[in-house]
This record gives sequence, C-alpha cells and structure tokens, in this order.
Amino acid sequence: MLMNRFRDILRDIRHYPTAMAGVIMIMLLILLAVYALIKIPYGEAIRLWRGGEDVWYMNPKTAPPAWFNFFSDKKQPVSFAVKSGDTEGSLMKTVTPGGQDTTAIDFSYTFDFQYDDFPQDLLLYFNTTYKSKQPFVSVYLITPDQRKVRISDFGVNQKQTYRFSQDEKLLKRLKSNEVIPALFSVPGSTPQVPLKGQYQLLINAVTFEKGSDVNAEFVFHGNVYGLAGTDSQRRDLTVPLLWGAPIALIFGLLAAMTTSILTMIISAVGAWYGGFVDGLIQRITEVNMVLPFLAILIMVGTFYSR
Repeated sequence: MLMNRFRDILRDIRHYPTAMAGVIMIMLLILLAVYALIKIPYGEAIRLWRGGEDVWYMNPKTAPPAWFNFFSDKKQPVSFAVKSGDTEGSLMKTVTPGGQDTTAIDFSYTFDFQYDDFPQDLLLYFNTTYKSKQPFVSVYLITPDQRKVRISDFGVNQKQTYRFSQDEKLLKRLKSNEVIPALFSVPGSTPQVPLKGQYQLLINAVTFEKGSDVNAEFVFHGNVYGLAGTDSQRRDLTVPLLWGAPIALIFGLLAAMTTSILTMIISAVGAWYGGFVDGLIQRITEVNMVLPFLAILIMVGTFYSR
C-alpha cells in the first residue's frame, strides 16, 4: 500500500521538471553525505582539518583545483609527491656497498614539465638511520637541455627538510632573484620563460656506518591541486566540501520540520481563537512574506537615491 502511494507520488512529480530537479539534487546530496561518512569518518575529518604542516606538507598554499587547467590556455604546474619505497611512480633508490663501512645510496626521479608557469617550491624530506656519523647527500637537477645544476651538499639529520627556494647559496650560484624560476626557465630569457621537457632529480647519499640508511621524499608544490584546491594553510578543501553535505542535510531537515510544525501550531491557534488573534497572525504572516524582498528594496532604493 505504501509502495503504491510512493509510486503515485513519483508519477505525479514527473510532470513537474523543477520538482524532479529538486528530487535529483536531494538524492545526490544524500549519496554524497553517505560517501563522506564512509570515506572520511568524523574523527579523521577533525584531525585533518585541525592538522598543520605535518599533515598537509605535500600540498601547495592557496591553490585552485587541478581541473582549472582544462579551461585555461596557460597551463599551471600540478602538485605531486613521491618517496622511496612507493610501489608506483616512486623515487628510485639504488644501494651500492663500499669499503670501510661506507654505502652509496642514489635516488633518481624523472618528471615531465609541460607547463606555462613556474611551481611554488620544491622540497626534499629526509629520514635517516645512523648511530653517530651523519650521512652526506648531494642534490642535482638535470634540465631538458642536459644542464646538470648542483643544488646543494649537506649532512642530514635523522629527520630533515630541505627547501629549494630558501637556499641562499643556491640563489647566489644561480645569479637570480628567485630560485625556482631560475631552475625552470630558458637560460638567458628575459622575462623568464619556462623550459619545458623532462627534468631529472638526482640525490647521491653516502653513509659511513654499518646499518645506516637514508630515505627521501620529493614534494613538488605546483600552482593547482586536487579536486577542490587548498587554502592558505595547505588544507585540502575536499574535506569541508564533502562534510558540508551531511551537515547541510541535517540543518535543512531540522529547519523544514521545525518551520512546518510551528506553522501548523500557529495556524491552529489562529483558527481556534479567531477574532483579534487570527487577525494579528494574518498581519504577521503578511509581514513575513514581504521580508525576503526587503533587502532587495533597500538595495534598489540606495542605488536610485544616488
């Protein structure tokens, strides 16, 4: 019986396109809310949204969504991150034992740069294991025109971060005002023009003790990221957008139920008492109907008064 009534309601709704559009939107919001609850549980959503650099370090700051590139003639660099040990697209790691307890550990990663602007920054995150002697690393970048640019040489702690853009020595060697544009531009171009093609990152590490090891992660901070982009704190805006669906549905449902119940109660009171009470309720209802247009009337009046 209930199913038959439901089918009749759906059959009637099909005659009203706007009603069908509303039903479809509500169903999509319900599906999105269910997906958000399963994909990102409440506790995980809170942890992500309150997280700092340790959670969102792989994301660029204030980046629009990656799909912006489909609608722009000027293609922006897309962010990515790779690290040693990943199964796919990893930072390739080669270990070569040497003499006197030394070990050479080499990392390499090749990426295709076909963009019309420069990235925000490049970062390296090192995670090392040693007892007393720090491993030593040398970083190079091979450009599409086969130039081998020495980035830096330094000893690494157990956990260390290296930012290309903040290296003052590299800035002096490149003889430029900014590190990243100098690394990714056509030599001698004024203004600087991005040099497109295959770039290769090389990291040569040496350990000086048995059992020592070095692992690395390469983070490329582009200008676009993900489905929804990021904010000024690098947070992925997909999280609040997904969790906005269940919250919006809850508030919408509560508001609809509350207003419907209050409307029925007020109408019943007016019909029961009649007279002055009914008249007062009618006047309040008329004022309430006008309120949505009040802001528009004020705006129109302000413009015309000028």
